[in-house]
Amino acid sequence: MKKVYWRPKAVSRTGLFLIGLTSLAGLTLVENFRVQQRQPNFDEKLAAAKLASQAYDVIYDARIERGHEIDETMDLVHSGVLGIAMSEVTSLSGDVTAKRTSINPNFAAVAVQMLRDAGVENGDTIAIGVSGSFPGINACVYAAAETMNLKPIIITSGAASQWGANLPDLLWIDMERILVDQGVFRSRAIAASIGGFEDRGLGLSDGGRQAIEEGISRNGLSLLEATTFEASVEERMNLYDKHAGSQPIKAYINVGAGTVSVGRTLGKQMFSPGLNLIPPVQIRQTDGIMPRFILRGVPVIHFAQIADIAEKYGMPVPPLEPPAPGEASVFEAIEYSKPLAASLLGLLTIMMYAFVRSDIGSRLLKLNKSPKKDATAEPML
Repeated sequence: MKKVYWRPKAVSRTGLFLIGLTSLAGLTLVENFRVQQRQPNFDEKLAAAKLASQAYDVIYDARIERGHEIDETMDLVHSGVLGIAMSEVTSLSGDVTAKRTSINPNFAAVAVQMLRDAGVENGDTIAIGVSGSFPGINACVYAAAETMNLKPIIITSGAASQWGANLPDLLWIDMERILVDQGVFRSRAIAASIGGFEDRGLGLSDGGRQAIEEGISRNGLSLLEATTFEASVEERMNLYDKHAGSQPIKAYINVGAGTVSVGRTLGKQMFSPGLNLIPPVQIRQTDGIMPRFILRGVPVIHFAQIADIAEKYGMPVPPLEPPAPGEASVFEAIEYSKPLAASLLGLLTIMMYAFVRSDIGSRLLKLNKSPKKDATAEPML
């Protein structure tokens, strides 16, 4: 014997109220009960950050061995990686907050993240352009490449802006050699330029230029000798292509705001900090290493505006305590609980069916004990 139920066409207001109340309660739960979620490539990122931290320790020891004191009023975390305000090899002014922020080994994990997002796989060939302005970031980029077992083709410059690697006897090219000699890294630059304005040492004193040339010589690097901006770009691109051989260059990483690398003022304005996958609109109006690579379809990773990158990945600006590897949202992020959100979505779906598509909800709650006079009955079952 079939049971016969009466169902009104109108949806119960009580039912709608319960659905609305459940939705609000669910939204409150989802917003307030977020979970810590481990991010992709966690182990690889942590290994890269630990390697960068090891590199910082080596740089610290090298500085102490050379008798250079660390000004703790400026180097807030006593890293030894922060340079000094001015020296004969200082090329340009620098933002001390950005320089302090850059001394964080977790930028190595950020570099791993960006390389993976660019589609770089283990064993790939990449090109790197660094100066002495951000030795902390340089070490992180090298650590990321090392951890991913990449084949980096590196070109560097000797000069550094304020608070960078601007101790004349401990330039970045010295730090790089020491790090390789002590087994931290395997890769070294294939050549070096003087650096500074337009990569030709403009603005440096004769003594500053000589100190950098001596640094390039004592570290056994080839000196880039182009005398114009255009020739410098051409010289570097030829070197990258020559050393890549038949292997495709899968990404280019720039650290800092080197004119030849970024592309003069317009280039500095058009590229975003971080990963750039498509050419900016006005890309053909300027020249430089980054413009040329991205026009080839090669992803460009631009380490500039360091504070912005740090904030994006949950790192302090600047750190007031020595940052430990693993302390950034690039490793673990606070996210919405997917199981909780799915459960609530399921509950709301059931309630919608029970109260809107059928009379099950009304009968369970006994909301409609009898048909109302003005209700239009649906066909009997």
